[in-house]
Order: sequence, then structure tokens, then C-alpha cells
Amino acid sequence: MEYFILNIARLLRKSGIDVNSREIADCIRLIRLIGPENLTKYEFYNLLNTTLVKEPWGADYVLWLIELYLGPDLEIAGDRFGLFERGRAGHIPGEEGHGGSSGKQVPLQLLVQAVLKHEIDLIYAVINGMDLKLEVNQEDRENALALFQEQSGFTQAADYIDQLYHRQELTEEEYQAAKRVLEEWNNLIKDEIERQLARNMSEEHLLQEMQKRNPRTIAFLDSDDAHFSLISQEIQKIGRKLATRKGRRRKVGPRGPVNLNRSLKHALKTGGIPIDLIRMQRKPAKPDLWLLCDMSNSVSKFIYFMLLFVFATQQRYANIRSFLFVDRLVEATDLFQEHDWASSLRNLGKIRGYNVTGYSHYGSVLQQFADQHLPFLPQKTTVLILGDAKNNRNKLDGNEVLAAIKESAAALYWLNPLRKDQWDQGDCLMTQYQQNCTGAFSVSNVEELEQFLSSL
Repeated sequence: MEYFILNIARLLRKSGIDVNSREIADCIRLIRLIGPENLTKYEFYNLLNTTLVKEPWGADYVLWLIELYLGPDLEIAGDRFGLFERGRAGHIPGEEGHGGSSGKQVPLQLLVQAVLKHEIDLIYAVINGMDLKLEVNQEDRENALALFQEQSGFTQAADYIDQLYHRQELTEEEYQAAKRVLEEWNNLIKDEIERQLARNMSEEHLLQEMQKRNPRTIAFLDSDDAHFSLISQEIQKIGRKLATRKGRRRKVGPRGPVNLNRSLKHALKTGGIPIDLIRMQRKPAKPDLWLLCDMSNSVSKFIYFMLLFVFATQQRYANIRSFLFVDRLVEATDLFQEHDWASSLRNLGKIRGYNVTGYSHYGSVLQQFADQHLPFLPQKTTVLILGDAKNNRNKLDGNEVLAAIKESAAALYWLNPLRKDQWDQGDCLMTQYQQNCTGAFSVSNVEELEQFLSSL
């Protein structure tokens, strides 16, 4: 058991989840204390999440990972429902059975009834009990899906239900309900294929699959609806931490470390004798923040998460001015005046005029910013540009404006959702723009966002 836990912890670390030795020791100690034989599978998954992952989404993540080691639920795969006994007892003459490489047979009629009665647990039992296996070198998911559909009886059951519908033995409502169950069945088959492909993969590919399921390492641009909520929670968590962090500026005060230079200068008034030591204490600082956000479709998911992050940290800044653009610059400062994110998002949808041609034009946008806003840029302001730096091969690139912004502002940072190895590809000018920024960072996921913040 200890080796198994250490292996899980090693994979979690490599996939981007920080697991330290104390947490591993806590996990092993708890398992010994409770006794492995006294833990149900769900308690075991939650114990691993509580001690190693410690995230709301962690139990499902651990479940997926454990199944790669131990296989699917052994209670069901072991025919806990008596499926195969029922199948043999209720076999109807003339009905062809369906089974996997293990040779177990399940009558078509039983499968059809399971679909019509919405008995998805029986269907799950079929998939796990059939002992369906992919070849080690099998990587084509479409062929694998067709193979498993045939072997599990899915294809025959779906055809039979279509025949019942065309013979008007099923109502429209019953038919649509059956189609939904078939879709669930199909998804279970796809999940089984993914599990087996992952088991056959090298560790490098396995880690890539783990990272795709970890909200902290899922690429913003690759996220889907299922990931949005989890990634948003992680970003808001980071935002709350940053919002409560004290500023780094210092001022003269009665406490704090001695400032040697100021103390020596002050000692000149007393003939070089340091009678009064000048101390510096931390002063809460709230700089201004100006945002320039590329609203192109190619980076829309990234912008959503970055705006959510800024909204979560807005109390950290004295003033926030926000600008949206594709090929025209439009101010949207009122976006952050609302007290909740949903209202701010609705305001964002009302803004027009930043997209005329549908193609990004950073050179034109930066020049517009220089003409209209650069003279009013306060020196204590941090400017943050969010975008992929794709200028669509326009001659005007705006590099001179970036240099002027950097000179006028406290800092100019550029956050790009593309990986660094993509910065010089196609019409992306990020490497050129980087030379005129205080810092340019690849921020493709939550983990990289946190790394950027820790570097400031």
C-alpha cells in the first residue's frame, strides 16, 4: 500500500499538483489507522483527496487516476448484479448473445430492456463485465469505439430500438428517452477507451492526460464548458489571496528596519553622529491598473478568465481603467464598477465598436492608445496587455508606442495565452513586443498565472 501511495503522489507531483512528504505520511498513517479493509472505495478516494490533492474536484480526479491502476469498479465488474446469471437463465431462443473477449454472453433482449427502462447500472455492468480489451498499439479512437460498440451489443441494441420505433411500437417520447440512454451508454464506452489508452500510454502521455483533467494545468484556450466553473474557482482563489497581500512600498516610521543611507545623511546634521536612526515601515500601496484586452475570438476564453481575475483583485488597486480592442480601442472602465461578476459580464456584452474588420491590429490599437490616453497615464500605473500579439501581418506594429508606455508607467506587462514556442510562429510578434515591456509572460493556465504573480 505504501508503494502504491508513493506512486500516486509521484504522478500527482509531475502533473502539477504540489504534494509534500508530510501529506504523503499523513495519507499512509490514516490508511493504517482506519485499516484498508474498513475503507469503502468512495472513502478511499476522499481520503486521498483530503490528504494529497485537497481540492473540491479532487475526489473525481483521484477516482479517474486510480482506475488506471486498478481498473473499473470491481464490485460491478464482478457481476454483483448477477447479470450474466440472469442472462443465461432468461436467454430467449434465437436471440444472439453479445460478449467480449472473455466469452461471456448477454442476450440482446436484456440490453434493449435495460435501455428502455433506463437501467444504466446494468449497461455499466455489461461494459465492465465483458472484459473488453484494446490492443496495446491501438490508438485510433474511432475504430476502437466501433469495435467496443459491436462487442458490447450497443450497435445491435440501437438498431433494434430504431426498428421498434419505425414499427410504431415506441412513442416519440419513449424513443427520445431511449436515445438519451444510448448516448450515456456511448459515453461510458468512450470513457473505457480513454482508460485503456491511458494504461497503454507511456508515462509522458499519461501525465499529459492528467494535466488535461487538472483545472490548474488545463490550457485556457482548450477549456470547455465542463472546465469553466473549476478554472473560475481556482482563479478567484488566487485573486482573493492577492487582494489581501500588503503593498511593498515603505515610508519613514517609528518602527521597521533601519535605512542606512538615510540615517547617515541625517547624521550629517549632528557632525556624523547617528543620534536618530531613520526606520522604514511598510506602507500599504494601491497602484492604478490599466488593462488592454484583445477581444478576438481566438483568445476569448483567456480574456474571460483574466477579466475574472482582475475583478477578484480590484480592491487591490486604487483605480482600474479597462480598454477592449480587436482593431479599434474602446474604453470599458464601467465594466468593473459592478459589485458582482455576473453584472460585469453582462456589461461587457453591451460594449460595441472595438471590432470593425474582425482581425486584430495591434499597431493601430496601440497608436490610438498613444494619441488618446498616453498623455494622461499616471506614473504609478501598471499597464497590463492581454492578448496573443497576432498583428495579422499589418505593417504598423506599435513597437514605438510600447516603449513610450514602458517609459511613462510604473510597469508594462504582457500576458500571452500562447506557449513561448509559439511566439515566433505565423503573424505573432510577441518576441518583438517583449523587448519593449517590463516583462512578457506565457500564461496559458492557472499554474502559469500564479507563477507570473509570484515573480512580481
